[in-house]
Amino acid sequence: MFGLDPFSRPVAVAEILLILSVIAFIGWLLGRLVLSGRISALRNDIAAKEAELADCRRAKAAGIEPQPTPPITPEAIPAFVHADPLLPALSQDDTPELITENPVNPAPAPTPIMPAYSNSEAAILSRIAARADELNFDRIGRAVAADADDLKDIVGVGPFLERKLHSLGIYTFRQIANFTKEDIDKVNEIIEFFPGRIERDNWVSQSKAFHEQKYGPRS
Repeated sequence: MFGLDPFSRPVAVAEILLILSVIAFIGWLLGRLVLSGRISALRNDIAAKEAELADCRRAKAAGIEPQPTPPITPEAIPAFVHADPLLPALSQDDTPELITENPVNPAPAPTPIMPAYSNSEAAILSRIAARADELNFDRIGRAVAADADDLKDIVGVGPFLERKLHSLGIYTFRQIANFTKEDIDKVNEIIEFFPGRIERDNWVSQSKAFHEQKYGPRS
């Protein structure tokens, strides 16, 4: 329209300066409005404080002051109290004595006696050995330490578990191979093992296989 090239550098610079000027003017205008609002609020606060101060000065000039509170004088205690003539006089022997009771301390509550329960290996093996008579050795068979097989060959049996079985009187694969469901549950309980672990690890089948491998087929 005016013969200006909108893509020329001078025109672009002029447009940018114009935009910046407009933005600056808008910012100045907004700041002025905000500042004017704050100044107006401050003026209102000052006027309110001045009114309160004037009221205080007028009240003071009128002589309105708080009245002092009169001191409270305690009543005099009579030095001598007359006895009631209707009451019998007390002789020195009739004067009641003040009896002080000694405070009775409550007896301490008795400490409950807890049963001795140790998790040491010796204590555990002793507990297991004490319950050996709960097993039916007539069914599973009897053995001594001299007959012992290496029960650690059974999957799931470690050195400590083997010692538990020995303390219970179980030394051989043949004994474990003879376990019934009742024996499995009882042994599992006595050796303080995980419930159902003997069945999950299939001790009975493993023991039968190890016994046949070592001694031949069972007769």
